[in-house]
Amino acid sequence: MKTTSARGFTLLEVLIALLIFSFGMLGLAALQVYSVQTNQSAHLRSQATALAAMMMDSLRANRANLGDYYSDSYEAYACATAPSDSPQAKHDLEFWKQQVACALPEGRAAIAPINANEVAVCIRWSDARWETSEGDAAGKCTTDAASFGASMTDSGPGAGTDGQFSVFVVATRF
Repeated sequence: MKTTSARGFTLLEVLIALLIFSFGMLGLAALQVYSVQTNQSAHLRSQATALAAMMMDSLRANRANLGDYYSDSYEAYACATAPSDSPQAKHDLEFWKQQVACALPEGRAAIAPINANEVAVCIRWSDARWETSEGDAAGKCTTDAASFGASMTDSGPGAGTDGQFSVFVVATRF
């Protein structure tokens, strides 16, 4: 008697291979979604960093009127609002808050003294892709500076989340 060996794949083997391939493709799709979320979040953080640096430069340029920049509360500011012409500190603050409102989703900003010679620049924005709990943009810059450790005696710039909102705080000495 002559026996022949089977050649090719059976239907069951093909279905199993297709199932394994499908799970692999689903994993790849999930990785792509996570990558896009991370990239968008990193973009918002870099915008917040640039905006904080912009305000730090304005504060250093107008040290004589440093107290005029303080606004501890996060107030909603319209993106299209034209800043006032004078005085310089008010113009800088309004222009900066306008830039924060335009560059970040639900962006709000505040500046507050934390020590005798330290100033905190705080920025909040909504990053609902990551946070799941409810939150609001209200708060105080001094509270965020204490919560996220942005004092010069701490490790430096602080960042984190407060409910649905991401918070970025940076401090400098004058």
